[in-house]
Amino acid sequence: MKKPDNKAKEEQALARFAAVSFIKQQRKAGWPLSQCLQAAAERPWPERLYAASTLEEWYYLYCRGGFEALKPKGRKDRGQVRSLSAQVCRRLEELRQEHPRLTVRTLVRQLLKEGALQPGGFSLSSIYRHLSARGLDTRGLRAKEYLKEGAGPQKAFEVPFANDLWMTDIMHGPTLAGGKRPVGTRLFALIDDCSRLCPAAAYYPGESLECLLDILRQAVKSRGIPLKLYSDNGKVFTSRHLKVVCANLDIRLLHARPYHSWSKGKIERFFRLVQTDFQQRLAFDPVSSIDELNARLRQWLEKDYHQRAHSSLDGASPAERFRQRSSHLRTAGEDLDRLFLHQTTRRVRRDATFSLEGRLWEVSASLRGETVELCYDPFTFDRVDVHVRGIYCQPARALNKNLNSKSSNNYESGH
Repeated sequence: MKKPDNKAKEEQALARFAAVSFIKQQRKAGWPLSQCLQAAAERPWPERLYAASTLEEWYYLYCRGGFEALKPKGRKDRGQVRSLSAQVCRRLEELRQEHPRLTVRTLVRQLLKEGALQPGGFSLSSIYRHLSARGLDTRGLRAKEYLKEGAGPQKAFEVPFANDLWMTDIMHGPTLAGGKRPVGTRLFALIDDCSRLCPAAAYYPGESLECLLDILRQAVKSRGIPLKLYSDNGKVFTSRHLKVVCANLDIRLLHARPYHSWSKGKIERFFRLVQTDFQQRLAFDPVSSIDELNARLRQWLEKDYHQRAHSSLDGASPAERFRQRSSHLRTAGEDLDRLFLHQTTRRVRRDATFSLEGRLWEVSASLRGETVELCYDPFTFDRVDVHVRGIYCQPARALNKNLNSKSSNNYESGH
């Protein structure tokens, strides 16, 4: 671990003082200064041997300024890049501030084009060092963005009641190797800001809007409706369908500003716990399917995580805090599933069928040639509702060709 500058300077001054003290003792014994310096130069000190001229400089420094004078002085040009002129540095800073999203190499090409830099007369490392010293590197620019007014919460926060605010995010999960080919998983999860309780979490084989809506539906059914839902700006979190669902449930959908992942720290910490606790248990007791993985996750959540004392909850568990702060819960209506149905459009063929997710479905013959809107559950397909111009018409049925063959209307002329 690197020591702080002031401590390092004190240690160097102490090493120098040891040599100066030796010279002073020899002087008190009556030796000439030149002989004292030569004797000190031949003596091995803890760090290394020192030249007589160096020891003489330290001796006079101590005589004039005491122990403080033995501390090494910083360079007067520290923080300045000596290979870049002041004019080049100013122009570099101007370009960086005008175009903070451009890469350093792009800025260097512009400086070369303008003639401010000459090929071979600089190094990229000197450019990076200068920008870092001025707080204009990538990290410094992000820090400045954080401090702008309205750039997100600047202090630790916690809402007072359960379901006042849920946070949601996606994490890479374990790869399952039980089938014909390995399957990568994604963990979709929500966490209640007040209690740290996880309303719902599940692994899926992909990262899609259907997965997010499915986990949100599960959470609303089991824990009630939140006032606010907080996420990043990923594609699934900014979709029109999610906005419609939130509007119908009177949920205020909030998004973190770019580079503000720290404002979702509670769910990030939850994900770290999943990685270091739940997923590591799988090394000794592996699973082969997503269904089995999710069953294990639900068991871990209910019997372990939700019952575990949480340091930021004054020793209470997430389940206890949720019960204590749940006086403002809103429950869902009867036809909640309808809001979460996936939506798409299809054109009905001449035989009154359409294709959906690789399967054929049929509707009444009156809809032949119509473009219909479909609302369906992409996981079970228990429900496929057919709408025309926004008006519900009928449910679609999975095509059964054998059953249709029993109807003579399909192949007899009627004569």
